Amino acid sequence: MSDFILGNEKIRHHLMESIIKQSISHAYILAGDKGIGKSKIAREFAMELICEKHTGCGECPACRQFLADAYPDFFYMDAEGKETIGIDRIRENIVNDVSIRPYHGKVKIYIIDEADKMTVGAQNALLKTIEEPPEYVVILLLVRNMSLLLETIRSRCIKLLLSAVSNDRIKRWLVEKGASEDLATVVASYSNGAPGIAKAMAESEDFAGMYNQNVEFLKKISEASINDILLFIGELKKRTGGFKDFINFLRLWYRDICILKLTKKIDNLVFIREESIILRLSREYTLKKINSIIDLIDETETRLNSNVSGDTVMELLFIGLRK
Repeated sequence: MSDFILGNEKIRHHLMESIIKQSISHAYILAGDKGIGKSKIAREFAMELICEKHTGCGECPACRQFLADAYPDFFYMDAEGKETIGIDRIRENIVNDVSIRPYHGKVKIYIIDEADKMTVGAQNALLKTIEEPPEYVVILLLVRNMSLLLETIRSRCIKLLLSAVSNDRIKRWLVEKGASEDLATVVASYSNGAPGIAKAMAESEDFAGMYNQNVEFLKKISEASINDILLFIGELKKRTGGFKDFINFLRLWYRDICILKLTKKIDNLVFIREESIILRLSREYTLKKINSIIDLIDETETRLNSNVSGDTVMELLFIGLRK
């Protein structure tokens, strides 16, 4: 496969072994967080299935067609930015198509990304195909939340749970790809074990700008005026990840302050580039204060997940940090 995949080797080996042993299931669920590699692993498996050598060689005619997005017996769909995947799309693209035999080879492959966004009607429409599939059909459902799939679908699929990749491994991988040590350290911690998200962040000018904005604001949080706070909240609202991404950043920031307070060692700092600031804050804050701030961050995250006004919640957070 041309795209490098980081992590989840056991699952990838299991899928390859199923080809070698001719024990391929008709339906799989790949579950894991965004950016963890579900789509890449599903495509890798699809290419191995259609490859003339069953290795995903990338060189045979079938692999070349696949890599050019021109293989006629492979179909991929996602929610296309919408909240749901409706019954009409499932019927049109899968249910009405599975009876047509493969044009090439012996298998037709369907990948439904964001399959947990299928409506109940769409899932029920797909259920009969999963219950009684033609022998040549393989369906892969990629989900973040498996519980949103009907039990009747879950029980008829092989369930593969993708795990997060360690921060150290993501960091080494980013450095090998040319990222600086400092940036790789922050991005690896910030990505929650998802290589895809880490890579996008490391390559994004927006992330570098966001990082600098966050650090500059946190440097002077104790002196921030209400106007400063409101302006920063306005900036956060413009970002793709919004308030929730900043909460992740904030938690890592105060984690570093706590680590330095307790250990006096910089080896495990995420924000190693900001060592002098972290050191100053660790001296200014008592351990009790740091713990109360971490509790405040947790409370803020809980409130953001409820129906409380995000602006108000963040304003209260910043006022709490300023005190």
